[in-house]
Amino acid sequence: MNRIATLSRAEFTLLGRNRLLLFNAIVLPLVFPLGVLILSREDGLSDTAVSAGLEIFALFLLVFVVFYNLLSVYATRRDELVLKRLRTGECSDVEILAGPAVPSWVLTGLLAVVVGVAVVFLGGRAPVNPVLVLAAFVGGAAAFTALALITSAVTRNAEAAQITCMPILILATAGMSSIRNMVPDSVGRVLDFTPMAAVLDLVNLGWVGRTSSELADGGAAGGFVDVFGSAGTPLLVLVAWIVGSVLVANVHFRWEPRA
Repeated sequence: MNRIATLSRAEFTLLGRNRLLLFNAIVLPLVFPLGVLILSREDGLSDTAVSAGLEIFALFLLVFVVFYNLLSVYATRRDELVLKRLRTGECSDVEILAGPAVPSWVLTGLLAVVVGVAVVFLGGRAPVNPVLVLAAFVGGAAAFTALALITSAVTRNAEAAQITCMPILILATAGMSSIRNMVPDSVGRVLDFTPMAAVLDLVNLGWVGRTSSELADGGAAGGFVDVFGSAGTPLLVLVAWIVGSVLVANVHFRWEPRA
């Protein structure tokens, strides 16, 4: 833990010096969802408005704070031979990869708390099941960290990350409830198995007690225990993405630049 803490402190310092990454990590995940929540506020926030704000927040949080930030970090540290040098020391591979990820994970937790407090402050309901909300953001951070490791294998440097991030960005956007509700049912069922779809279903179940499709159909909100029954499939999907991505990253992750 001391070695991970040391590596993460160095990454926090470097993140503070990179204004673009800092902007992407703090401003983007807050501006759009808070804007949606404030504009939707009348006498309070409806469940539909809360769901929309949280979905936008989760998309920006996991794509920019976790995925894109870590993709840039891993590609840059590999290109500078930092990862290769660290492997010659006392740190294990897990510690070397976890150190740069800690700042993104910490920011994920802090920003989630900020937005959660803002939802309640603006008149929205408190989460029906905080356990599922926590599982959504923790699992989502783990899944998109693993996807960053995989994508870094085909990313030569931080500049190339702007291009190689596009498949994951498209995959994440396709999991948004607004997209899944617009496409044909057969396509929507396929999109339900994307990582962002699983995260958003868990967030909606945990916060408003129903998925976005149930919300659109006017279904009744479930209680703390009731929503666990509907959470089984998205939880399994999210775990499958985490395990599968970690296994792929374990095989294909590159520790030094291409010759």
